[in-house]
Amino acid sequence: MSAPTRTPGTVTVVLTVLNDRRVARTLESLLAQRRSPDRILVDDGSGPGGVVRPIVDRFHLRDARILWLDAPGSISESRNRALDLVTTEFVAFIDADEIARPEWLEELMRPFEDPSVGFTGGPTPALAGTARGVGVRYYDGYLRRFYDVVGRGHAVSLPMGNSAWRMAVFDRVGKLDTTLYPSASSEDQEMAVRATRGGWEGRYAPKAIVDHDFSDLTSASLLRKQARYALGGYVVWRRHASTYEASGGRLAPYVLLPLLATVGAILLAFPPFVGPAAVLLSLGLGGLGVLAVALTAQGLRWDRAYPGMRFRAFEILRRWATLYGAFRGMLRYGWSGRRNSGLAPARPPVSGKR
Repeated sequence: MSAPTRTPGTVTVVLTVLNDRRVARTLESLLAQRRSPDRILVDDGSGPGGVVRPIVDRFHLRDARILWLDAPGSISESRNRALDLVTTEFVAFIDADEIARPEWLEELMRPFEDPSVGFTGGPTPALAGTARGVGVRYYDGYLRRFYDVVGRGHAVSLPMGNSAWRMAVFDRVGKLDTTLYPSASSEDQEMAVRATRGGWEGRYAPKAIVDHDFSDLTSASLLRKQARYALGGYVVWRRHASTYEASGGRLAPYVLLPLLATVGAILLAFPPFVGPAAVLLSLGLGGLGVLAVALTAQGLRWDRAYPGMRFRAFEILRRWATLYGAFRGMLRYGWSGRRNSGLAPARPPVSGKR
């Protein structure tokens, strides 16, 4: 079946939202773009009775390009619903807790001058004043460095919430996989992996910045969020053998040191093993202390360029949350990542050039 005809050079922005009044602020930022979008679809997962539709209806009266879309389901299902209605050559994605800077869409579209580029993505630093608490401030610094160091060279790591795509990518390699973990599916990473294996290039756009509102994020909720993302990331890793940051060497200290401490604590309950147990416990707890100091020293060196990295010892908790999420992923989806996955993917990964 041939791909549908799309208007060349045009772009639709899909704004994903779920019961979030901040959508009004995001829409204002889209209307202020230097490169004006040709259409804005508000991809609403909360339904017609939610808080979003009345806001969008008011914006539609101001600008007919803005349309409300009833798009229930997981993030993959919701975005696929929007993709079905896109008639432009390109589509860009943004979320309701983000604010696009005036140059955002222009910078996001610039790499498409190269016909081999299938998707682009930019950074999502915290909106000024919204990163509060040690964990959230660290996470903001971590993300800023992540984009510079990892995202620049690994386009599959870029979030879909700040990205643009040729619709030809979806036409040829399929839409978002709806069989991933629905609460945090890593659908962006999975889609990018299929796109690159289908012969498309991903490109990092460092000036395509959206400011991410972290005001509703705490250290505890951040760790829960990290665990959910790790569950989704586990599934993508097992299905596609694709990961862009984690490795055995990087994870080893976060596994071995608490394991030593735990074994030592258990053995303390058995008198014949008190001596070895004390040694193991000391090694584990002492090692964690050394690790925390080393991470802090490293973070202090990076803090000027990436404010918040001085709290890098929080990385220990973030890694534990990652491991916990991955373990849950293994229990739920099995070592293959496909057990209990429901429906088959929309289309299998494609290999070879276009």
